[in-house]
Amino acid sequence: MKRNILNMVLSVLVGGLFLWLALRNLDINEVWAYIRQMNYGWIAPYFLVAVLSFWFRSERWKLLMEADRPGLRKANLFTGVLLGYAVNYAIPRAGELSRTIFLAKKENMSSSAVLGTVVLERIIDLLAMLLMLILIIFFVVSDRATMDALFGPQLYLLLDELRSPLIFTGILLAGLASLFLLWQAVRYILDKRRRDLDAGLESAGLRKIVYTFTDGITSVRKLRRWPLFLAYTAGIWISYGLLTYIPFYAFGMAEQFGLGLREAFSVMVISTIGVVLPSPGGIGTYHWFVSQSLYVLYAVPAVTGVAFAFITHIGMFAVVMLVTPAAWFFTLLRKSDSNNTA
Repeated sequence: MKRNILNMVLSVLVGGLFLWLALRNLDINEVWAYIRQMNYGWIAPYFLVAVLSFWFRSERWKLLMEADRPGLRKANLFTGVLLGYAVNYAIPRAGELSRTIFLAKKENMSSSAVLGTVVLERIIDLLAMLLMLILIIFFVVSDRATMDALFGPQLYLLLDELRSPLIFTGILLAGLASLFLLWQAVRYILDKRRRDLDAGLESAGLRKIVYTFTDGITSVRKLRRWPLFLAYTAGIWISYGLLTYIPFYAFGMAEQFGLGLREAFSVMVISTIGVVLPSPGGIGTYHWFVSQSLYVLYAVPAVTGVAFAFITHIGMFAVVMLVTPAAWFFTLLRKSDSNNTA
């Protein structure tokens, strides 16, 4: 309990710090006046793309489990994804656990096995984000002054150090050794479980949790439809890029500053860092990274950038809070109908 309270306090402090950084040199009344002048025509397409991104994520999640659990109900998967988003707005990283518990209870599955697939999803998303961030750094953030303004001088110095053949080789070997040891540990657990099953031994307690979690986190090896899995992953990130691009038209930013899809994806990737940092629902961290990337990369005034960040953040929050209860109510109706039929 004390640890949970400490994590919540830390996340609020982190969010508060970044929110202060985003607003410190601005007049909040000027930001609010700018927001009141926006065009509202972007809301409908934004809502549809947001819901589509949730659907892509729920369908991709289903692919990770269909080998062991065919016939998972799409409504439960979709609601679980939404519930995870909703809980993350209150308690960072708790959304992953909440959607795990929700789906496990609804589908009568092992919570540790479901959690394993959620962790695997997060690893895949993290690798995709890092790859896109590297591309942004090399092809968009091309000079030291820009990188210093966005990420601070420490990152540039770190990248400069990595150019040393000795340091680069050491990090590469350490990474490969870690992956090898991790794979050996996973193989040992899988082999041990196979031997237990062959011997007719029933797993229980901590051993069962470890076995089922390992099954979940290695579920990618059972994936049957790789092209569809990759298509859903691409759909998720394309949707995120569009969720940055569409609100450009709320403030006329596409016309005024020449912002298009490329710029939207650049801002989206950089702002994802703010979402990953431990703050409630990305509050503060998201606003700072969005406004800073718009200002540094594309000379968008701070007032416009902060207003854009507030609107896009509130927009996603509104979509989640509107759709989550509706999806949950639908799952309850489906359950009631199935009980009446039985």
